[in-house]
Amino acid sequence: MDRGERRAQGSGHGPDRRSVVLGAVACCAAGGAAFAGPEDLLPQKGDRLVLGDGAKAGQPVTLDGLPVGGDLVEAVAVDPQGVRREGSRFAKIILVRVAPDQVAEDQRAHAVEGVLALSAICTHQGCTISGWSHETRRLSCFCHHSEFLPAEGGRVAKGPARKRLPVLPLAKGEGGTLMVAGGFVGKPGPGPA
Repeated sequence: MDRGERRAQGSGHGPDRRSVVLGAVACCAAGGAAFAGPEDLLPQKGDRLVLGDGAKAGQPVTLDGLPVGGDLVEAVAVDPQGVRREGSRFAKIILVRVAPDQVAEDQRAHAVEGVLALSAICTHQGCTISGWSHETRRLSCFCHHSEFLPAEGGRVAKGPARKRLPVLPLAKGEGGTLMVAGGFVGKPGPGPA
């Protein structure tokens, strides 16, 4: 059997060269995923927040629906025309609520009654943040176990991440709804610290 026939049949001993090259290209593309896309895909001042998943997806996020000590909540920003900002995965938002006196003084302007909004994309390798411990007040990424302190501006509590999670400033709207008060403080996704 010549070399071309072996390549055509595959050796059965692992990936062929083409698969390795395609995998490397995909890896590099993912590693460069820190590009969040055009700014208009990300939450903007004046957007309102709605629930991102579950039976109540699409309903406005309200202070009454976010008790202190409650679960992590996924939210989506909706522009004034009613269009959901979901064109970039870097637009994903997570909300947690702590006692207002637990929010660091330099972060209080970004919070509303202890509610904090942050990018849901881990700054290590771009996985989605999905863990929250109210007891330790830490968000966690289950891919590589980085931990972040939302009440301290998304500061890294435990690596391998080195860059803090960007905070999304909030404002209180009519009826206790949550509104976006400005763009992310920092670039969402992986990147230098």
